[in-house]
Amino acid sequence: MKRLRLNSFGAQLFLWFLLSTMALLAILSGLFYRYTTQQIDLRVGEAAERNVSQALESFSLLARSYDSLTKSVMNNVEIQRMISVEETNPAAQFQKELTIMGALGMIMYSYNDVKGIHIITNSGHLYNYQTVNYPINEKFLQSDWYEKLGQTDGTMVWGGILDEPLTLRDDKVFTFGRVIRNLYNRQPLGVLLVEADPQALISSMNNLIITPQSRTFVYSANNRLLVSSSADDEFSEELTDLSHYTFRNHASVISDSSHMIVTGREPWFGWKLLNLTPKPVAQVEQEKANRYFIILIGTLLLIVIVLATFLSRSVSKPIKTIVHEMRRVERGDLETQLDAVKSYDEINYLNNSFNRMIGEINQLVERVRIAAASEKNAQIHALQSQVNPHFLYNTLEMIYWMLDERRDERLANLVLSLSRMFRYSSDWRSSFATLGQELEQINHYMTIIRARSDGRIDIELSVAEELLQNSMPKMTLQPLIENAVIHGLTDYSEKGLIRIHTTEWEEGQTLCIHIHDNGKGMSGPKLRELQNALKRAEMLEWNQLAEEEERNQTVETSVYGESARSGAGMINVHRRLVLEYGSGYGLQIQSEENAGTTVTVIIPVLKQQ
Repeated sequence: MKRLRLNSFGAQLFLWFLLSTMALLAILSGLFYRYTTQQIDLRVGEAAERNVSQALESFSLLARSYDSLTKSVMNNVEIQRMISVEETNPAAQFQKELTIMGALGMIMYSYNDVKGIHIITNSGHLYNYQTVNYPINEKFLQSDWYEKLGQTDGTMVWGGILDEPLTLRDDKVFTFGRVIRNLYNRQPLGVLLVEADPQALISSMNNLIITPQSRTFVYSANNRLLVSSSADDEFSEELTDLSHYTFRNHASVISDSSHMIVTGREPWFGWKLLNLTPKPVAQVEQEKANRYFIILIGTLLLIVIVLATFLSRSVSKPIKTIVHEMRRVERGDLETQLDAVKSYDEINYLNNSFNRMIGEINQLVERVRIAAASEKNAQIHALQSQVNPHFLYNTLEMIYWMLDERRDERLANLVLSLSRMFRYSSDWRSSFATLGQELEQINHYMTIIRARSDGRIDIELSVAEELLQNSMPKMTLQPLIENAVIHGLTDYSEKGLIRIHTTEWEEGQTLCIHIHDNGKGMSGPKLRELQNALKRAEMLEWNQLAEEEERNQTVETSVYGESARSGAGMINVHRRLVLEYGSGYGLQIQSEENAGTTVTVIIPVLKQQ
C-alpha cells in the first residue's frame, strides 16, 4: 500500500481545502448566530419599547384616577364639615360616623378597583369604608411611611404595596394617601388613605414580560419601590440602582452586554418604570441547537472530505506528470515533451509553457555557444572604446600647457575648462554627483561662454556652504544653464546675467535650486505648452518613453525654435528627477516675455555617502 506523504502537493491541497472550508464554516456560523441574536434582540427591544410606552400611558391614567379620587374626598363639603368638628355626644358621634361612611361609600363605588378609603383625623378618630371589614394594623400607625405622610404639604404620596398595610388583610393592596386640609384656613385635619387592588398595575407589568426571567419595577418620584412583577429578588442591587439610569417621559432602551433594559417615566406624578430582561432575550434551547449544529457540521465535513479528495487528485495528477518531466530535464534530457491532455485550462497552459520552455532552452543553448565565441572580441572593442576619451583629455591638457608656456592665459583657461567638461560629462562610473561638483562644471562651462560672448554673459552664485555636499543626479544643472544661454541670452542685446541661489522647504527636507536669467523669456502659450509637457513626463509608463521622447523634441522645437538644442533637454532632466525621487520633485518653470525665465530644481536634501 502506497504511503501518504503529507508534504506532497495532493496531501497539502487536501488539508488546506479541508481546513479552510471548516474555518470558513465556523466563522460564518458564528457570524450568523451573532447577527441573528442581535437582530432578535433589536426587534424584541423595539417591541418592549412600545409595550413600555403603553404601560406608561396606563399608569398615567391610573395615577390621575387615584389623584381624582383623593381630591373628591378632600373637597367633599360634608366630609370637611364633619371631621372639622369634634362630637362629645356618643349618639352624635355615631351619627357622624354613619354620615362619613355613606359619603365615602358613594365615592368608593365609583371606582371598581378601590378596596377601602380611610380617614384618620388629628384627634385619632378613624372613619373608613371598605369592601370587607378588616381590623386596623396598629404597626402601620407607627411606621416610617405613615409618619412621613403626615409631614407632607398635601401632595399625593404613593406607598405602593406595603409590607405593613393599614388593614390586616389576606390579599395585597396598593396604598396611597395625602394630608386633608381645611378648605378655608388650610389647616391640616387628618390623613386620607386609600387601598386599591394592585391587579391593574400588575396586569400592565405582566404585559412587559418577554421571558420568564423578565422583571418590571415601578418606583415613585422619590425612588420608592411601589410595585414589582414578582416578589422574588432575582436581580442584584446594582441592576436596580436607579442612579445608573436616565428616565425620560418616553420609553428608552439602554441595554448593556448582559441585560436588555427599558426605562420610562410617567409625566404626571413622576413614576419610574424599569424593565430588566437577561440576554439573550430570545434563544433556542441549547441542547436542540447543539444537536442541530453537530449534525450539520458532520454532514458538511463528509461533503468537504469527498470534494477535497476529488479536487486534490484531479489537480495533483497532471502536476505530478509535469514534475516527473522536469526531473528528466534536470538530468540533462532536453528532448522530452508533454503530451496534450484534457485537463484544467491552467494545467493545459503549464503543459504548453513547459514545451515552449524546452524549445527556448534548446535555442538559448545554441545562442550561448555563439555568444561565448564572440565574447572575447566584445571585450577587446570595449577596451578600445575607453582609450579614445583619454586620448582626447590628454591632447587638450597638452594644448593647455603649450598655451601656458606662451603666456596665453585666456586661451589656456578656455582649453582647460573644455577638457574638464569633457572629462566630467563622459565619466559615468557613478550617475550621482554633489551640488558642488555640478557648480564646478557650470563654472567651466561659463568660462567658455564668457569667452564666446566677450564677457556679455555672466553668472552669479549664492549657495550655502553646507549644501555643496548635497547629492543629486549628474548633469542636472548644465543642460538648464545651457538652455538659459542659448535660448534666453544669445540673441539678447543687453548684458546677460544668470543667478543661481538655493532655498530650503519643509524644515530643511527639500532643496530648491533657482536658476534665473534676465533674457528674453517666452510667451504665455509657449510657457503653458512646456509646462504641460513636464506634467506628461511625470505620468509616463516605461512603454511610452520612446514615443514621448519624439514628441518632446517637437515641443522643444516649437518653444525654443530651430536653434541648437541642449545636450539632455529640459524635459529629459525633469523626467530623470521624477523617476529618481518620485512625484513632487523635478522642475518648475516660470517665465515672462522680455523679463526672463526662472527654472526651479526641486530635490530632497540628501548628503552624498
